[in-house]
Amino acid sequence: MTESIKYPLPTAEREDLEESLGLVWHKRESGVTAAAAVREALTAAGNPSAWDRLVKEKFVTEEGGRAHLTAQGEATAAAVIRRHRLAERLLTDVLHLDRSVIDPNACVFEHILSAEVSESICTLLGHPAECPHGLAIPAGDCCRRHADQLSPIVEPLARMKAGESGRVAYLRLKDHPELHRLMALGLVPGADLKLHQTYPAFVLDLGETQLALEEAVAERIFVRRT
Repeated sequence: MTESIKYPLPTAEREDLEESLGLVWHKRESGVTAAAAVREALTAAGNPSAWDRLVKEKFVTEEGGRAHLTAQGEATAAAVIRRHRLAERLLTDVLHLDRSVIDPNACVFEHILSAEVSESICTLLGHPAECPHGLAIPAGDCCRRHADQLSPIVEPLARMKAGESGRVAYLRLKDHPELHRLMALGLVPGADLKLHQTYPAFVLDLGETQLALEEAVAERIFVRRT
């Protein structure tokens, strides 16, 4: 009973609030801030009264026809988005679930993960900056502390030692000029590799191919040791 009081399950009303704030965040992320467009999106999502509630409870404001998250709205929305995207990383990188089931399950996790569990997952995954879709994961306190009490199971290639093997979990190279070359050579999520040396360059075997990478690139390739 004590634990259920400490970690209460969210009410349906709370879930609706978090879903609405998550949608406002997504719209802003895609460049949509017009209040009318945000209201329309909330209505289309099946919650026509959501906008009025968010304004009434001071989660959003409308200024000059634009929707703005208040400090309270920003903090709540960031926490929801963070939990959802960390769950996506966990389901993808650790549990290797099919893409078709990742988002529906992440939608459940975003409402029930406690702050402590979220921080543990984040640390375990090496404080990922992006979800599997390449969208930013809002940083948590553990990222700012860069807490390493747990040994991360997914780490940058740059932290591996010569002789270690691993499997690529994801690449944080969305805007890096090397991305397409590396992917064409087979350096993609799920690829197995073995690191031979770390200086002056990171040299690794990738199937029948040997690659030499700069440290800046190795820092952006996240690997699960095998």
